[in-house]
Amino acid sequence: MLLQFIKTAIGDSKIEESKSMLLLRNKDRTALQEKVEKLLKSKKISFKPLKKPTELSIQGSPQKLVFKPLKAKGAGGLKFEQQFVNDFNDWFKGSDEEELNHGDTIKEVLKVMKFKQSKKNFCTSIGKANTKRPPTFTAAKATVTNNIKGNVADVSFTVDGKVTYASLKYTNSFYIYNATVIDYFLSKDDKVRKTINDFFGFDGALMAKGFGKEYFADTVKNPNFNSIKTRLEDLIKQALGPDVLLITKVTKNKNFVNYINGFNHKVKITDLNKDSYLYAEKGVRKYCVVKTIADINGHNYNVDFQFRGTTAIDVGPRYLRILLKVI
Repeated sequence: MLLQFIKTAIGDSKIEESKSMLLLRNKDRTALQEKVEKLLKSKKISFKPLKKPTELSIQGSPQKLVFKPLKAKGAGGLKFEQQFVNDFNDWFKGSDEEELNHGDTIKEVLKVMKFKQSKKNFCTSIGKANTKRPPTFTAAKATVTNNIKGNVADVSFTVDGKVTYASLKYTNSFYIYNATVIDYFLSKDDKVRKTINDFFGFDGALMAKGFGKEYFADTVKNPNFNSIKTRLEDLIKQALGPDVLLITKVTKNKNFVNYINGFNHKVKITDLNKDSYLYAEKGVRKYCVVKTIADINGHNYNVDFQFRGTTAIDVGPRYLRILLKVI
């Protein structure tokens, strides 16, 4: 049988055998396969990969040779990002989705991206570079600057030499944007304060009541909420970033996966009116927020545009943070 030919190369690998298959499990499946292939070549026994690169057809043997990883699912204490990268690299090398910690997520990615298993393909953790993407505002348009491909990515895929960037989340609630905006709200220029408040639909008098008279702006009395919705939808699209694979694992077997070319995110805010605005109140809260609901790339979220500090000593709407929470 095939096992006798390769026994010297398999070390402490776990063995499962039938008439048609010899399955070897090892904590370093790739190194094991390389060692076995080297042995077969030295014995001048020809072999060729089958449909998966980790399955070999061996000359003169009725058994196919299969290499699989030896690991406990969910073990190791790795964070989701590193688990996901390890899982995808194992999948590229031939593992089945069912063997992996996050096989349910990988299945959904494959429906969108059509990646192929190959040892030449790989996934890499690149981490958030914390790249600053400061906004600029006019009365009708916000522009997120320095907003290029890869700047919102957590991991990248290199498949057939082509790089795809992905934003990775494992939660039902997460921020997609964080930027400093205090210089607009606290500007010495009345027009600048009016522009930022009108853009988001704030009442300038209520901003002053909550944060202090220096935040007053002579805002429009009857905001056009349809126009504001359009502006906020566009801001969400920019915050999500261009040319990006969005992967959100809400819970096991509930994954949202979308690949977006350019900034062509599909965003529709379904609820925005005067009751959507929560203002700062002295002694009650130190922030203001625009609370709404949106369909984003086919998934429903509560969306909060938060204007706040991040420390106990911060005063005023120092930062804009956009929070999404899965409904």
